[in-house]
Formats: sequence, C-alpha cells, structure tokens
Amino acid sequence: MRRQLSWVVMPGIRFLITAILAFSCCLATQVQAQHDRSQSYGLIDSLFPRKPIDTSILGINAFVNDPRFGSIEQQFQEVKSTLRLNYMRVLFAWDDNVQPTRSARPNFSFYDDIASKIPDGSQVVVVLTGIPSWMNNPSNWVDGSPRKTFVKLWVRKVAARYFKNKRIKAYQIWNEPNDSGNPHNTTMGIQDSPSAYVEMLQQARTVVRKQKKKKQVINAATTAINQGYPRALDYNNAMLAAGAEQFVDAWAVHYYGSHYENVLRPGGVEDSLNQVQKPIWLTESGAQGINEQREYVERTWPFLKERIPGIARFYLYQFTESTDASETYGLKNLTAGFEVSDLYIYLRDR
Repeated sequence: MRRQLSWVVMPGIRFLITAILAFSCCLATQVQAQHDRSQSYGLIDSLFPRKPIDTSILGINAFVNDPRFGSIEQQFQEVKSTLRLNYMRVLFAWDDNVQPTRSARPNFSFYDDIASKIPDGSQVVVVLTGIPSWMNNPSNWVDGSPRKTFVKLWVRKVAARYFKNKRIKAYQIWNEPNDSGNPHNTTMGIQDSPSAYVEMLQQARTVVRKQKKKKQVINAATTAINQGYPRALDYNNAMLAAGAEQFVDAWAVHYYGSHYENVLRPGGVEDSLNQVQKPIWLTESGAQGINEQREYVERTWPFLKERIPGIARFYLYQFTESTDASETYGLKNLTAGFEVSDLYIYLRDR
C-alpha cells in the first residue's frame, strides 16, 4: 500500500519534458545523497507551487486496527470531529482470523464493531481483499476458480451482512492486483492478468448490487500509477481495455511520490486517466515524515487535479501508523514528542 517518497522535478510543459528529464534525475540524486533540497526548491516552487488544500474532496485511510491510538469509536470520532473529514476508507480483510477453515463460518465480530462505530454523516469505502491460507489449496475453490470463490465466500457475505448500513457507501474489490510482493495475487491468478481481475470485478459488482442497488463498487487500484513506469500504468490501461470501467462507479488510482514526468509524458498517466469517464478517486496517496505531509498535499495534489480534472476525491494514506515519526505516513504516530504531523495540525486548526 505505501511507497517511498520521490523528489523528481519536472516542469508542467510537455515539450520541455525530454530536455529536463536528465537534469531532474541528476538533481534528485544530488538531493537524496546530500539530504539538501535547497537547490531544488526554487524550481519546484516556480513550476509546482503550493496551493490551499481542498478539504471538501479529502478522505483518509482509517483502518482503526491499532488500539494504541484509542478504541475504534475514539479513532473514528477523531477523524470526524477533530479533523472534520467525512470520507474514510477501511479494510475488511479475509484471512485465517476471520475464517480459519473452508467449512468455518466467518467471524465478523471485528468488522461488525467497525461498521457500528462509523460516525453519522461519514461515507465509508470498504476494501475487500485478502485470502485465508486454505485458499492456497485449489481443492477448496468454487468451480476451480479462486476469484469466484473470493466473490462467493467473501464479497457476497459481506455485502449481505451490511447492506442496511447507510454509512458504508462503496466496496473496493481487492487492492493492488499487480503487486508482485503480494503472493495472494499469484494465488488469485491476477498478478499478470488484468482480464482475470476484471472478471472478478464484474462478478463482485453483480453480487453487491443484488444486495443493494445503491451501493457503489470501485476497482482495485494498482500500485502507484506514477512509479515503476510503465508497469503499473500498463496494468491500469489493460483493465480499462478489458472493460473494467463499465463495472465501477468511480475509478481508483494510487499515487505516491512525485514522478511528475510520468504524468506528463505522452501516453503517460495524464493521457491515460483523462480518457476515464467515471469520477477518479485516489484511494491512497501521501508522504513519509511528520513534517513532509502538508507540503506534499499542497503541492502534488493540486498539480494532479489540474492535469487530471476528473479527480473527484483524494484519500490520504493514512490516519495512524506506528512507525517512527521521521518515516511514518500516519497523521498520528507513537514517537514521543512528535505524535502528530504538520498536516494533522493544519486539519485540526483550520
């Protein structure tokens, strides 16, 4: 889900991309080696100025799975009341804790607690992903298909259980299907097959809409669409070519780091996403470090919104994370004396 921050510098003018690409790479190397951004800030400021945060389209990943940050209810209320954010993304993972054997009934107690504690007025995207260990045995699959099994034994049951919950607005079907570091993608047969993922997405949409027609369905975003060019973008384009857009209510993308050149280059991220007709949601995006988050959101997100007008929502990654303050993506962390980020302070005090 999370990716390292990159400070590649590129201008917002297409015909200068080739000329400045070499310069930007050298500059990024210098900055990284010397830990000194002073030489790059002037160029960054002129080409990608910081702009006010549009909090009306701001959401946040709030997994509420670490009790050190408070109870589920306390964490949700902090997002809602302190940060005044209404859009949230939560995780309903299918794993051995939920269903240890093929014949066991799923244990929904943790997810029931999450669903019941969502504050009034909040709109939640539930990510449905993961598989129990017994799914590694094909004899446990429905009709010999791991994807059909996931839809029938997890998506369908979740959709049936929470169809009356008005605060759960959408289901995101899987997470980063192209991620080679996630062995579940191999088991599911989707890591190298966007068409197989789209098959699963179509099945999932059918069962969700059968339970509640107003529930939205969104696709799994690939790994950061701007990084590792062009692998993630190619997978994204292949999903679109396979007809995925007709099965979603919004198109999900992940974006970490800068890598602006991969947005601007011909055939790049900008060209790809500007062909999407559905609203675009960045379901994960953010920066590491408690003093880096606000600038990232004020600089990178306006750039993306200007280049890709179809972006309708940004979900910050993420509300809490226990890593050190210097490396955390969390608005909140557990480092004594540095528990909240500059972006947390801005949202709290605005």
